[in-house]
Amino acid sequence: MSVGSKPGPILVIDPDAVLGQVLSKVLARDGLRVVHAVNAIEALELAEQCRPRVAVLDCCFRDGKGLELAEQLHTRDPRLRMILISPSPLESESLARASRHGRIFTRVPDLRELRMAVDAALDEERTFKASGNPESYFSLSRAHSVRLIEELLMSIFLKKFFRIACIVVVLAVVLVGVATAAGFLHFSWPGQAEASTLPPAKPGTLRIALVEGRPHTLMVPEDVRTALGIRKGNTDLIAAAKKPTQTRPLVMPGSTALDPTRLMRIRARFAPSPSSAEVVEIAKVPEDPTHSGRPETVYREIRSGDRVRKGDLLAVFNSVDVGNKKNDLLDAIYQLRLDEEILKNAEAKAAAVPPVFLWTARRNVQGDVNTVNRAVSTLRTWGIPEEDIQAVRDEAENVKKREGKRDQSKEAQWARVEIRAPGDGVVIERNVSLHEIVVDNTTNLFQIAKVDRLSVFANIPEEDLPTLQALPTAERRWTVRTVGSPPLKGFIDDISYIIDPSQHTAVVKGHIDSPDEVLRAGQFISATVELPPPADVVEVPIDAVVDDGQQCVVFVETDAEKHYYTMRRVQLTNRFDKVAFVRSKPIGKEEQLTPEDEELGMQPKEPLRLGERILQSGVGELKAALLDRESEQVKARPEVKQAVNSPAQPAS
Repeated sequence: MSVGSKPGPILVIDPDAVLGQVLSKVLARDGLRVVHAVNAIEALELAEQCRPRVAVLDCCFRDGKGLELAEQLHTRDPRLRMILISPSPLESESLARASRHGRIFTRVPDLRELRMAVDAALDEERTFKASGNPESYFSLSRAHSVRLIEELLMSIFLKKFFRIACIVVVLAVVLVGVATAAGFLHFSWPGQAEASTLPPAKPGTLRIALVEGRPHTLMVPEDVRTALGIRKGNTDLIAAAKKPTQTRPLVMPGSTALDPTRLMRIRARFAPSPSSAEVVEIAKVPEDPTHSGRPETVYREIRSGDRVRKGDLLAVFNSVDVGNKKNDLLDAIYQLRLDEEILKNAEAKAAAVPPVFLWTARRNVQGDVNTVNRAVSTLRTWGIPEEDIQAVRDEAENVKKREGKRDQSKEAQWARVEIRAPGDGVVIERNVSLHEIVVDNTTNLFQIAKVDRLSVFANIPEEDLPTLQALPTAERRWTVRTVGSPPLKGFIDDISYIIDPSQHTAVVKGHIDSPDEVLRAGQFISATVELPPPADVVEVPIDAVVDDGQQCVVFVETDAEKHYYTMRRVQLTNRFDKVAFVRSKPIGKEEQLTPEDEELGMQPKEPLRLGERILQSGVGELKAALLDRESEQVKARPEVKQAVNSPAQPAS
């Protein structure tokens, strides 16, 4: 690496992911960049790509090849400074091999001692680079000096004349290295004088340790809690399980429909017979200028989607039946007037008129009244407006005045029937066209709907049906949502008593008010009912629960003073954006551990009680560390396997 190039990072090699993250966060300060590798392959790749300045290597690899990795790194880059950590004792031969590559700690260092060692290695690297002479003996580290001496001795060893002297020197170098590693000899290194004044480190300050006698329990020191984000501002992020405050949303898929109680069906009520009713006119409305493309007003026939108001004309028919019935009414009224005259004259001369004649005259008048009433009732039933009926009455009086002469122009209008809108709404159906003959009075000529209220049909799973039925009628409300529209509030009107045998769902009927008409009939929607939280759960932050697809776990604080945290498998009942519901009532033995769970080596499910304190941060990292520690413990001591798989101890 040239002097002017960007300085390389610090390479941390540790198979423990949690400890590696802690070391990375601790060393990444003052502009230093740290990269982390968990195995030999990653370490060699990062060393080739990043050209690190210092490597911190944990020699306790599970495959026992930690020292081999150190030799490979040193072979690739002889100038690389290395700090080796080996908490477990090393054999004499391994200790000698390790001391050739850099400084070695035969115990777990504390943070200050590790930082001082890294600073010393960085000072050596800067001194070596500033000297500009890579062959300078005084700028090399102790490992490089020993390697250079070995190479010189080997060259001497090739000469037969100095073989005996070479053997003696090599033995001396080995003895010096062993004595140095054992602590009998000590060499001063740059930056080490300050480190020697520090107080002795406490073993295990960087390690997360299992608590003896407590299954699934970790002791987490303060440095690790800080590095994992558990401790912030001299306070640990711990939450207490509390009573639920979040409601449970019950989401039901469904669709909207027109409200049948607000639908106006317009039919031909004048009992048409074949070729007796013809459409002679369809109402017209002005066309939108943007659609017509013409500056003047263009009128078009009314169609589906047009809005109408009460009394607006929809269509005009010529009905033979209506014309005949109006003529019948006119004749009945005219006959009534004549019979009334006859009765009046007969009653004036009652002494000279036989009684039978008077009785007949009275019967004729009464029959004419009944005929008029029947004709008027029929016309009203057919939807003929009162104005048209009154026009027939007036014409009958005029015919009497004209001594039986009729107005042919008015009689030509008797067959005209106007269909008008019975109320405000939107035309959703039109089934007639101009000059069409209407032969069926059961066909809807027009349909007009009030679309400010829609019916809603949703499907609820049968397992959720008892929960919805338990709600009081006044609280059976829902919120309807669909794509592109705001949520709308509504009410549930009816819950079906029939369960679909194929889908195992029941139909829930209700309605929503849509004054702005943002929804239309036939749209797919989701109806959400906010259910009260159940009584057998507690509420916890969602960050406190780790779900790997097989089991959900939390870390319960079992000893606040010693910072003991116990991993407990829980049953998650509901998950929301920020909180989750965890079962709090006791779990039966048949639910705690299924045969599949037992085969996978999982913990039994346990309830989370109200008021128990759980960690909110670093749960995933602690879970990985706990499983790793327990796996190592089982390998080292098979007799503890049963204790590892046993339930966690409850919080005191």
